[in-house]
Amino acid sequence: EVFGVPLEKIMARSGEDKIPSIVKRTLCYLNHQPSLEGFFRVSAGVKDVDTLKEKVNSGDFSALDGSDPHLVAGLLKVYFIDLPEPLLTFDLYDNFIDVADTADCKAKLKEIFQKLPEVNKLTAACLFYFLSRVANAEAQSKMTTNNLAIVFGQILLRPKVESLVSLLRHSPKITSLLKCIIENYEEIIPANIKEAELIVDLISPAKQAKSALSTAGSESKLSSEQQKLKNIKLSVDDSIQVVLDRLDEMSKELASTTSLEETIEIAKRVRTAKRFLFSKENEGNSS
Repeated sequence: EVFGVPLEKIMARSGEDKIPSIVKRTLCYLNHQPSLEGFFRVSAGVKDVDTLKEKVNSGDFSALDGSDPHLVAGLLKVYFIDLPEPLLTFDLYDNFIDVADTADCKAKLKEIFQKLPEVNKLTAACLFYFLSRVANAEAQSKMTTNNLAIVFGQILLRPKVESLVSLLRHSPKITSLLKCIIENYEEIIPANIKEAELIVDLISPAKQAKSALSTAGSESKLSSEQQKLKNIKLSVDDSIQVVLDRLDEMSKELASTTSLEETIEIAKRVRTAKRFLFSKENEGNSS
């Protein structure tokens, strides 16, 4: 198994080197095309992700070859979501939150990042390197640093004991932290030039990059049905972004209010939204 397994157990297996193979292979597959429109926002089908996950979980990494990049990106997100402990660890959660929005945030983030276990640090470094490339290609990818920070915020950084209030109060800080890391990757992440080169090499092996590039050409010509599907997905993702932006606004309202009645009202609205958006019953009805 690959998904839901602690990083240290994965790395204890024969054949694993520096970062988990699933991260290395998916990022290597995606890394040659950071300008792809809607990275991590264009949703792959749940059934398709589950099917690919099942194959990779059984050790069949060849299933990635020729797959839709959005499907591979979705699989990578699922991998990080399924980790028993978030990539940036429970232990350092408070450290990260404490430096959000501080004047010397970049310097402090660099210090905290070096405290991560080696496999977490290198895995996160490879991910943030790729996200920085996607953000740098914003004109084509349509993914800003804020978009990417929102997508990965709660996936990479969460407390061991979660509550609705802490979720709302810390959400803007987490977004701000990830945005800072993505925008200032070179200043914050690599400890030195040697490590910077290692990060690039880990997810840019020439043979795999060429293989991935050869499959990418076939997806440039979309049928009318595929183009329609793509447009619908982008439209839905835009709606999702509106919801996320509204939740951020509510979080800020909660942080600034001193009224018990307003706090209760905000909590009710969030619970209602959460119940509707994440209940399996609603998912079933919408499918």
